[in-house]
Amino acid sequence: MLRSPAPMAQPVDPAKLKRESAGRYRTADGRFGIEQSSGGWMVVDDEQTNELGLALVRGPFGSLDLARAAIEDARTGPAPTSNLATRMAALPKTTKPAPKPEPKKPPEPPPVEIRVMRAADGDALRALWKGAGFKSVGDDDRSLARFLERNPRLLLVAAAGDELIGSALGAWDGRRGWIYHVATASTHRRTGVGKRLVREVERRLLDLGAPRVNVMVRDDAPDAPEFWTALGYKAAPTQQYGKDLG
Repeated sequence: MLRSPAPMAQPVDPAKLKRESAGRYRTADGRFGIEQSSGGWMVVDDEQTNELGLALVRGPFGSLDLARAAIEDARTGPAPTSNLATRMAALPKTTKPAPKPEPKKPPEPPPVEIRVMRAADGDALRALWKGAGFKSVGDDDRSLARFLERNPRLLLVAAAGDELIGSALGAWDGRRGWIYHVATASTHRRTGVGKRLVREVERRLLDLGAPRVNVMVRDDAPDAPEFWTALGYKAAPTQQYGKDLG
C-alpha cells in the first residue's frame, strides 16, 4: 500500500504579526515590534539603530494598518540616515568659563619678638607712647639710655618684623620692682602682647630678687584696671604724688 507524501510546511510570513499583549505586537521574524502609545502606533526596528545606538523607532501612525505598511517600507526601502553630526556641528560652540582664580591668602604676620630696647628704637617708642596717650618727661634718647643703664635688660619692647608694637619698662630700686609705660599698638591690642611683656618683666625682676612689683597706672586709662586685675594685680589704697625737678 502506497502512502501519500506528507504535506509540505508552509513558509512563515515574516510580516505576520503576533500579539504579545494588549497593544503590543511583533513580526514573525522578530525584527519589528509595534506598540500602541498615547500618540498612536510606534514601530520599533531592532535591526536599525538611531544616532545614539538605540533601536530605531518610527511613528507615530494613526492605525495598526499604517504601522504594518511602515514595516513593509522599512524592509524594502533604503536604510535611514542621520544628520545628527551635521546638526551638532551647526550648534554654537560653547566654551567653559575660565576657572576663577583662588583668592590669595593674606601673608602670615611676622612673629612677635620680645627683646631689650635698642638705641635705634627711640623714635618708634615715642610714637607708640604718644598714640597711647602717655604724657611724661624723660623719654628722650639720653634719658632712655640712662634708664636702661640703671636697669639692664628691663626696658623691653615687642617687635613684629621691623615694626615696634609694644613696650614695658621695668625698674628695680633695690627694694621694690616697678613697671611703667606698658603700651600696645592699636593694631595688636587684645592679642596677648601686653601680657607677654608684663610676664617677662616680672620674671626678670624676680631674678634680681624683687619680692614685689608695683605698677604705675594713669587714672585716664579706662581699660587698665581690667588688664592689671586679670594679671593678678590689686589696686592699692594709696595716691601717687609727683614733682618735676627743674
